[in-house]
Amino acid sequence: MSVFVCLFASAFLSVSCAENDTESSPSGETASLTVTLNRQAAGSKAVVPSDGAGAEDLKKAENTVKNVTVFVFNANGTLDKKQTFASSSFSETITGLIAGTKKVVVVANVPSGVAFPDGINYSWFADAQNAMDLETQSPQTNGLFMSGEGTVTLSANSTAATTVSVSRVAAKVKLGTITISPEAGHDPDKFVLSRAVVMKARGSATMGLPSVNTPELFYGGMAGDKSAEKSYLSETISADDHSNRYFYVFPNDNTGGNATLITLVGTYDGQLTYFPFRINDKPGEDGATSDGTFIQRNHVYTVNVTLKRLGGGSTDPEVPADPASLTVTVEPQEWATELVQNVEW
Repeated sequence: MSVFVCLFASAFLSVSCAENDTESSPSGETASLTVTLNRQAAGSKAVVPSDGAGAEDLKKAENTVKNVTVFVFNANGTLDKKQTFASSSFSETITGLIAGTKKVVVVANVPSGVAFPDGINYSWFADAQNAMDLETQSPQTNGLFMSGEGTVTLSANSTAATTVSVSRVAAKVKLGTITISPEAGHDPDKFVLSRAVVMKARGSATMGLPSVNTPELFYGGMAGDKSAEKSYLSETISADDHSNRYFYVFPNDNTGGNATLITLVGTYDGQLTYFPFRINDKPGEDGATSDGTFIQRNHVYTVNVTLKRLGGGSTDPEVPADPASLTVTVEPQEWATELVQNVEW
């Protein structure tokens, strides 16, 4: 018998770790710690299913926890204990810890190609050499990677408790409305909209906070001067069919002027043209909620576009078009994490 359990936003999971790899305190006195995972409320290409059942399945996939690993580090960053456990076990306690101040790091949905070294320390998670590739972020396969951390002080011969909020490293970019409102001299009958692509998406991210990784590695829905082509960052659209499209991207703080772009691709009078624009690059006006912080982890960015000068696009998918050619509003919102558990009877 199979049972699918979804723990909604109002719920929490009591998660801690089985006794393993015990390291004794020099004094012979040890402490225990109960770690609780909690949703983070603050903070591959796909077409969102239009039917209710499909949309709910996608939501569950984005929230599913397939594996969890907890690291308890000493104040100097050295490892005290590490424990990995299956998603079917969410209530255990870590014992045999050394008393003192601890840094607790929790990671979930670790990509299959990631191997944690035996001598791992706290700084490992911020090291660019240990970054994840954007291609690993798939709800249907690996699950979306989540991480969080906290601090706690342990006393000898007692059990402490701490709650660690986990959130996705990826963000979600959704294509919202597309309004074609041509100015004089721009014939809408000559314009054909064909694709939406993300360009200059960061190709990697570190596993810790805040996760922004800045090597010159960028992916895009088509090849560009900066972007290596990745098909999952491209969607076929038209003026009448463009809803329910979205992309997963990694955080990007515009280091080096390399903001992540969303680009509309089309033809005007038979000539290829592009309408690229930076995502969340400035505070919104006239009711828009964009805040100018570019792309942060665990946020959803809905992009609404109005095209005006249909014949005034860019010749390069990575170079923003004439600002007068379109109006863009970006609506960032928090992407609350709901933890989902799969069990079998």
